[in-house]
Amino acid sequence: MQFLNFARNLICLKCKEDGPKSIRGGDIETKDGDWICSECNFMNFSRNTRCFKCKAGGPKGLAVDEFEVRKDDWNCPLCLFVNFARNKNCLRCREQRPKRLLNYGEWECPSCDYLNYSRNEVCRKCKSGRPKEDATAYEEQVWRRPY
Repeated sequence: MQFLNFARNLICLKCKEDGPKSIRGGDIETKDGDWICSECNFMNFSRNTRCFKCKAGGPKGLAVDEFEVRKDDWNCPLCLFVNFARNKNCLRCREQRPKRLLNYGEWECPSCDYLNYSRNEVCRKCKSGRPKEDATAYEEQVWRRPY
């Protein structure tokens, strides 16, 4: 059975079979653009421009279009590391995520930072209520049909 486990797993998470005692870099299945650090042999995802473990420089010529970036993923303004949208701080240097540019009426949940559409009165992720200042501003912006 083929199931990809993290190196830290001592047993397979799917079938509970014992894992290998050691793993060589050539034995790991990688996706396009993933790379193994020449300094410490750590397997890095393609979005990492530096080794996640030892911070050594990554392969040269890695372009942004070589890996999938989702809509709300963000680049750290300090170290340029590509972070998932759910990360409030950069995974590499711990710099705080910059504020997003919001479209008309959109709002960020103050509890979980989820980006909500203007029509949402409660957060779609954590069900917290819309902040008062955003709700008031939104209600003022809504077009009302004349009577």
